[in-house]
Amino acid sequence: MKFSVTTQYKTLFLALFLVFFVSGTAICQTVDYKKMSKADLQKRIAAFDLGLDSYVVGKALNADQLVTSKKDRDYKAYSGTVKFKDGNVFVIIDAQSNVVIAVYKRNKKANKNDFKVMISGLMLQYGEPTTEAHGKTIYWNYGEDGFITEELYRTVKSQGQLESLVVLATVKFTSSENVATMTDMIDAMDKRNKEKELKKEDVTSDQYLMVQSDLLTQKYMEK
Repeated sequence: MKFSVTTQYKTLFLALFLVFFVSGTAICQTVDYKKMSKADLQKRIAAFDLGLDSYVVGKALNADQLVTSKKDRDYKAYSGTVKFKDGNVFVIIDAQSNVVIAVYKRNKKANKNDFKVMISGLMLQYGEPTTEAHGKTIYWNYGEDGFITEELYRTVKSQGQLESLVVLATVKFTSSENVATMTDMIDAMDKRNKEKELKKEDVTSDQYLMVQSDLLTQKYMEK
């Protein structure tokens, strides 16, 4: 009798172990977003709610946006996509589904005030950036669990595992002038340091802001 009960418990324990093992394995498996369907990837990207003005990457145009998209769309675009302008925002959409693939804006002669407004707005909306490159480009990256913090990025990079960090969407700011240079100009302006301000008051920057998902773009570019 005792042997029978013990055997039953062993069998039950083994069954539970297998359940947890399989579940744990499934959780640890990395999602292959390149193989994910376009519709599922689109929903995942849209959930981040990233974009410019009322245009969100991964979401289809609403009725008003659709009307706007037909007014100013005489721009070159990749096959299967349409590019139009709404105010100072360029929008790239899939020609069939009207899903927003990317949005961007550009100011070729941004002065220190323009730069300050742009950076302040980005920091207010997205917080501290994930990383920067060459002193001229700032990234806010989003991955499987949402926003990728600078701490996480640095940790993964220090471990030599940067390739394992999945980036699903990016807010990218680029300036033709070094960000530090433009920041110095802002500091000078705020402190009313006239001498320093006069030396750099004519400096302008070609600033560019884009919100997109490389993975989603690739999906829509596939033939």
